Amino acid sequence: MKLVLSWLREMVPVTSSVDELTVLFNGLGLEVEGVARIGDGLDGIITAQVRTIRPHPNADKVRLVDIVTSSDQTETVQIACGAWNFAEGDIVPLATLGTTMPGGMLIERRKLRGEWSNGMLCSSRELGLSDDHAGILQLPAGTALGQTITEALGITPDVVFDLSVNPNRPDAMSVLGIARDVAAKLRLPLTPPPIVPGVVDAQASGSPSTRGSIAATDLCDRLTVTVIRHVHVAPSPTSVQARLTLAGMRPISNLVDASNLVML
Repeated sequence: MKLVLSWLREMVPVTSSVDELTVLFNGLGLEVEGVARIGDGLDGIITAQVRTIRPHPNADKVRLVDIVTSSDQTETVQIACGAWNFAEGDIVPLATLGTTMPGGMLIERRKLRGEWSNGMLCSSRELGLSDDHAGILQLPAGTALGQTITEALGITPDVVFDLSVNPNRPDAMSVLGIARDVAAKLRLPLTPPPIVPGVVDAQASGSPSTRGSIAATDLCDRLTVTVIRHVHVAPSPTSVQARLTLAGMRPISNLVDASNLVML
């Protein structure tokens, strides 16, 4: 499980260092398999928009991507990219020339099968945000161009612990569960997230959209259905997207992200 330190500190006022917390987690039976420091080495990575995508004349698995870093830019910049999960119009992270990536790689102008690549489009793993290397990180539509990726995602310096949680520790499979353990160990107050009950429309309980039946009463003796109305599907706030990304999940929409956030 990936534990974001800033998230833990929202529930427990921990002031221990990263090394002290590593010893603490190991002592609690939550083996620390890795520690990632977030926010370092991202200064040269900015937001860019894909204008056109063309086949590479000498490489079937690589495309030539023309990008811009401002809405009024007329001359595009060519990038050679092997990822295929984005389309024209998408907004993506661009590592500009001269950038040293979190992993230590220097971004330089280079030729790929005879075509110049003037930078690199980045995945979440290349940004050091998660292990997702399936494709280029796609930013929400409407994200301002030319800003740093830290501004776009609301990233502040943080630490992510990769914890090994054994099957006999379901209590530690959430941030709240780990926070409860840490608070008890350090004798600190625990502040769980507030739970605000929703408003139930009793008049809607008998509408056809909420009816259900149980076919196998010997296997299931209770069924409850809740309908949430007037929901507008949209991208989540960047702060929520950043938190989910650090925790190893891919933001989808406000509905999916809300359920994943609660689960974590």
